This record gives sequence, structure tokens and C-alpha cells, in this order.
Amino acid sequence: MKSFYFFTLIGLLLTAGACKEESNDPNCSLEIPADARFFEFAHQGSDYTFIAWTRDSTVLSHVEAQLALPEAERVQHINGQILEQPEGCDLNTGWSWYFNPEDWDLADLSIELCDGNPQYVEDHLEDYLDIDRYCPWSSYVSREISQPQ
Repeated sequence: MKSFYFFTLIGLLLTAGACKEESNDPNCSLEIPADARFFEFAHQGSDYTFIAWTRDSTVLSHVEAQLALPEAERVQHINGQILEQPEGCDLNTGWSWYFNPEDWDLADLSIELCDGNPQYVEDHLEDYLDIDRYCPWSSYVSREISQPQ
């Protein structure tokens, strides 16, 4: 049901004439607004990274505030809904999931139920899709990046 709302939102944006950019893969059906900004998140204690994007001004201000701090002082973690990437897409450094760009923010605290490292989420994706949140406590925004190629 939640994917219905996500795709309805995408349809409304297209109808409104929003400028869209497709993934680099012509087989990827995921469309990303041209004004979306991409961020790489690191996972402390591992070499795992993942990507999230948004154009939400409130979220962007939270991310910018974290990026203005020295890396060691970036203590907020990402918390949001994850979705399964459509076939042919690779917009999250090899993971089969991505954060819903309309439903994530940075948090100081989150419940343990949605914590985990990215590989654990990959291995138990259906469980995390059912939980409807992913909130890796050990994550932090490491840098802004251009759209993944």
C-alpha cells in the first residue's frame, strides 16, 4: 500500500511538469527529481556505505548542519522508510534497497527494532520492509555526492 502512495506521488509530480532525471540504466524505472541532492552515509565500525537522496528543505537543513561539523561530531543517524529498488536500478552502492526520498530524516535516538548494519538489512530485507523503518544507529552523513553513475 505504501508503494502505491510513493508511485502516486511520482505520477503527480510528472503531471505537474516537474523536471525528472532517470537513473543511468535505461532499464531502471525509478525517476529522481533533477533537484534532488544525494548524500553518502557511512556506518561506523564497518566499511559499509549507502546513499540517500531528498529535496525536502527541512531534511536538507538537518544534513547541512551535520556536514558543517567535524566528522567525529556527526552523531545523528538516518531514520526512514526503505523501499526495494526496481529491477535494473543501482542507485544505492550495490544494495537492493534505498531510502524513500520523501520519508527520511536525521535522528538523535531511534528504537532498536529498526537498527542494523546495511548488510544485515540486505540479508533480511523483507523483515525491514515489514518494519517500515531503517534507523542504523551507527550511521552518519559523510558527504554530499553527485547522482550515482
